[in-house]
This record gives sequence, C-alpha cells and structure tokens, in this order.
Amino acid sequence: MPGNPVLDAIRERRSIRKYQAKPIPKEVIDQLLSAAVMSPSAMHKEPWRFIVITDRKMINELSDRVKKRAGIIGHAPRFAERFTSREDTIFYGAPLLIIVIAPKENEWAHIDCGILAQTMFLAAHSLGLGSCYIGFGRMLNSDAEALKLLGIPSDMEIVAPLIFGYSSEEKPAQKRSFEDKILKRI
Repeated sequence: MPGNPVLDAIRERRSIRKYQAKPIPKEVIDQLLSAAVMSPSAMHKEPWRFIVITDRKMINELSDRVKKRAGIIGHAPRFAERFTSREDTIFYGAPLLIIVIAPKENEWAHIDCGILAQTMFLAAHSLGLGSCYIGFGRMLNSDAEALKLLGIPSDMEIVAPLIFGYSSEEKPAQKRSFEDKILKRI
C-alpha cells in the first residue's frame, strides 16, 4: 500500500554497515531518544536506560574489546578476519553508538528493548540516518572493565547495542512475502 509513510518507512529501512564520518548533531540524537521513549513496554515499566557514545576513541576501544571477547570464545572462522582487523569492524565506523541497558531481573526487558530498537530505527530512517543492531556488542556483558568504564550498574546488562550514522551505501528495499510464513489461518 504505497503512500502510507509508516508502511513506506518499514519497507525502505535497511540495516546499514557503511557510514560517513559526519557527526550527528545533538538535536538529532535527542530526537532519536525522544522517539525511543515512546515505545511500549510490559506493564509500562520502561526498563531501558541509554549510554550515548559519540567519542570515536571510546567506540574504537569498545570495538577492540568485543573483538578480544569474540576471539576468546572462538567464533566461526568466517569472522576471523573481522576480529583481527585494526579497523572498527564491530561498530562499522558509525559516529553514534547507543547502548541500551536494562535490569537483568526484568523478564520482559529484552522484548521491550527490541521494540524500542525498532522504534529508534524507524525514527532514524525518517531523519535520514542509517542504523543497525550489533549483536556482537552484547559480548561486553562479560567484560567487567568495559562495564565499569561505561558505568553500567551490576544489576543491569547490555541488551541492545545500536549504531547510527549518515549512510555511505544504498540498499534497495527488498521484496518479501508473508504468505509463505503463515503456518495456519483460523
């Protein structure tokens, strides 16, 4: 149904892994965060908290820490080059990393923060930004020094490491169908 801006944004938004070095203005970051907190949450608990990182040195250090953790765990050989590169191959050189954290004991926090991430991704798309969820970033949960460096309380954990920036790649919308995904209509 073309012409519906929300449905168009859902269809057009892609995960972006190539960014311009251009910084994102604070006002735009605040718009992302403002959209994020409008997300629904179980029992309206809003379990999320944000660590907003624009400092390139910090993002690079976190990337290096993730690569080190991944090497220790021994991920598949297809990632070996990524984990030994001196480049930021984890956060893709994005100028903005927002780490969404939530209480470890909240059984719904991962779902709530997943919904929040999608809200932020759609807001980012509407603001001309690319975005991507970086699952490898959750490896920082097992790095006590990184958690201390980021100021993450011991009762909280990293749920959603999200990157944002001005895209330097074009990714066309994909054609997808839901029909083959329906198990049953009742």
